[in-house]
Amino acid sequence: MGKRRILMVRMLAILTACCALFLAACAGTPPPTEKISNVEMMIQRARQNEADKYAPLQLRLAEEKLQEAKAAMAEDENEAAHKKADEALADARVAEAKARAEKARRLTDEMSDSVDTLRQEIERKQ
Repeated sequence: MGKRRILMVRMLAILTACCALFLAACAGTPPPTEKISNVEMMIQRARQNEADKYAPLQLRLAEEKLQEAKAAMAEDENEAAHKKADEALADARVAEAKARAEKARRLTDEMSDSVDTLRQEIERKQ
C-alpha cells in the first residue's frame, strides 16, 4: 500500500507540473492594449503641436508602426506588437519634440525680428 501511495503522489505531482506548464504557455505575453492607447494619445499630441507640418517623417513612422503593432496584436503576436508599439511611441515623442522645437525656434525668430524693428524705430526717432 505504501508504494501505491508514493506512485500516486508522484503522478499527481507530474500532472500538476504539466498543468502549470500548459497554463504558463497559454498565458504568454498579454496584448499591449494600454501601450497602443498611449501611442494613439501621443500621436494626437504630436498632431496638436503641428508635427504634420514640422516633423512629417517622424509622425508618419509613428503612425505606420502603430498600424503594425495593431496588426501583430490581431494575429496574437503580442511580443512583436509590444516592440512595434514601443517604437511607435518613441517616434511619436520625437515628432512632438521636433514640432515643439521648430515652433519655438520660429517664435524666437519672430520676436527677434520684432526687437530689431523696435530698435530701428527708436534709432530713427532719435
